[in-house]
Amino acid sequence: MRGVALVTGGGRRLGAAICRELASQGFGVAVLYHRDADAAHQTAAAIVDSGGLARSFRLDWREPEGVEKLLDAACQALGGAPTLLVNNAARFQPTALDGGSWEGMSELVRVNLQGPIWLMLRVARRMADHGGGQIVNIADIWGERPLGGHAVYCATKAGLIMATQVLARDLAPAVRVNAIAPGAILPPDDGAGAEAIAAYHRLLARTPLAGQAGPEAVTGALRYLLTAPYVTGEILRVDGGRRLR
Repeated sequence: MRGVALVTGGGRRLGAAICRELASQGFGVAVLYHRDADAAHQTAAAIVDSGGLARSFRLDWREPEGVEKLLDAACQALGGAPTLLVNNAARFQPTALDGGSWEGMSELVRVNLQGPIWLMLRVARRMADHGGGQIVNIADIWGERPLGGHAVYCATKAGLIMATQVLARDLAPAVRVNAIAPGAILPPDDGAGAEAIAAYHRLLARTPLAGQAGPEAVTGALRYLLTAPYVTGEILRVDGGRRLR
């Protein structure tokens, strides 16, 4: 086994694809979830059915002190220390021009930025104590360019990119820290609404390599980072050339 990989938001969509990819590479996978327990359990079960090692664990940023217990449980269940963390979980929602609610804004910051930093620092300490490891943050092209109506979301992803670069310096050489910034990879969830689907297709229309969109774009980038020992602090843009337009 290559060690234990922790994947936040690992039960669904891109997170599930990342979990399956890591299991295929020999990692024991901790599928971390907040709300969708069924999806996380199903992802872990599918990995086990395919001959891999995986367990699902609930992660709640309203109880940050519980992270240490979660890490203890994951390492015990999967039989090793963490060697990889993928911060994939995020919440995408607009920012109302009247500011919306303070609580809603705080929740977005906690899920997209504060929580990932908190987890990185605690996982990195364990990695350093057991020979090192690496962290990959799933950022967004909207962390580097503005998306109208999404001020807080864009700010959290920009913050995650900066945290990636700062921690790459602070945690070296024991822990490498990089980020993947996807563009249009997957269509919105079922039930997201006609406007969300239309916005996705407008983004694809401005993407030179739109035909290559899909989770493999990100899992391929992840495979590269896992095998690039001289790369840290990088933001690997996987946007199909969207930034060129």
